[in-house]
Amino acid sequence: QTMAELDVSRFYTRLGKLHGAFLKHRTGPWREATCLVLNRGQLNDEDPYLKSVVLHHYLFGYELPDTALLLTQSGKCFVLATKKKCEFLESAVDKAPEGSSITGLTLLRRNKSDNNAENFNIMLKEADLAANGENGNGSKKKVGVLSKEWSASINNGSILSGWQKTLDEAGNVELVDVSPGIGLVLAVKDDVELDLMRKSSVLSNKVLKHGCIPRIEEVIDSEQTVTHEQMSTEIEGIIEDPSKIKLKVPKEHVQSCYFPIVQSGGEYDIRISAQSTGKTLKYDIITVSLGARYQLYCSNVARTFLVDPPKAVSQTYETLVSMQEACLKAMVPGRPLKGVYLAAVKHLKREEREDLVKRLPKSLGFSIGLDFREPGLVLGAKNPAIFRQGMVFNLSVGFTDVNLSESARASCNSKSAVKSIAKFGMVISDMVSITDRSPDVLTKHSK
Repeated sequence: QTMAELDVSRFYTRLGKLHGAFLKHRTGPWREATCLVLNRGQLNDEDPYLKSVVLHHYLFGYELPDTALLLTQSGKCFVLATKKKCEFLESAVDKAPEGSSITGLTLLRRNKSDNNAENFNIMLKEADLAANGENGNGSKKKVGVLSKEWSASINNGSILSGWQKTLDEAGNVELVDVSPGIGLVLAVKDDVELDLMRKSSVLSNKVLKHGCIPRIEEVIDSEQTVTHEQMSTEIEGIIEDPSKIKLKVPKEHVQSCYFPIVQSGGEYDIRISAQSTGKTLKYDIITVSLGARYQLYCSNVARTFLVDPPKAVSQTYETLVSMQEACLKAMVPGRPLKGVYLAAVKHLKREEREDLVKRLPKSLGFSIGLDFREPGLVLGAKNPAIFRQGMVFNLSVGFTDVNLSESARASCNSKSAVKSIAKFGMVISDMVSITDRSPDVLTKHSK
């Protein structure tokens, strides 16, 4: 794609936000790093949610492969890249706004003649990592990196392999992982991002409402035979071409976050990593999970459809819906993430459904945005991280492997396919924006 212009003011605002968080919380999620070395390797379509890719889209609006970025404590930013990428960033040089904590942007062009030796020296010096840069007590300098990606890009990309090798071989450097720190910065969205999250959520919601549900109803009403995989493929086709449900959304702005998940017939895995099987869709308890990515911002929605359910199943579903309400009440700025899980457990006990506590998944959702799932902000029972205004979560509540008694199955009407199920699962996932008031549910489809 042709590079448009860099949004300079947005670049500085967001880089400043990153730098400010780094200074403020250096001893926490930034692991006491003295500087940040945030590298982006070569183009890789295999994993669209790599931290470095997400970070580039956040800062630049584009991915700049094979690019090294250094950010120092004093707010100096150095970018080492090819000529074309430096030209793209040129408009930001000397444009840091008044009062910004970013004190300068220096572009270093790739130099093939010395394999970037001089460029590397400039960066080492600025990061105070040049030889003999050890503290008096001989301790190592901590350099913040995306450690998961560090080893992967060590041998690919002309600039990065040399730069990473230089740091790996510097005896006075200790690499520390700052992915959690970056994740926290990206989790709190600005107004532009919140608007995109809203649009993404509306898109997922509409695909569910106008594409997915009518299709399932059609299959059931006309007793068609389709597999879970076929249904998933159809749903993905609608996400990637919303004109199929009469939505005017440019195709190039939309992707599917993952292959949609359709399940029925007594086998349920409510994790987002689940796969739709090649088995035929049964008209019993059907779960559907789908996620649209609009201008790279992810959303996710899941619903469970009950076809001729016995009372035991519909009552469990009602408990799930009321449990979700209890969870939402815990999603308030200043409160810990673990409060959501605790609210779910408390609700089940209050409803005298303690049997369902052990049927809960390990977590009830996660922070979502450019990154589909932020590992540091998962709604588990022990996460002490704090809700902040501007965060957006995918709240995903459900039960798995709930036993269906003989008597419950016997009470089904004679045509109900639920008769042949021994265990069942159910899931409801919604997009939730954390506001200073009550949380805002962005996926409105009824449950």
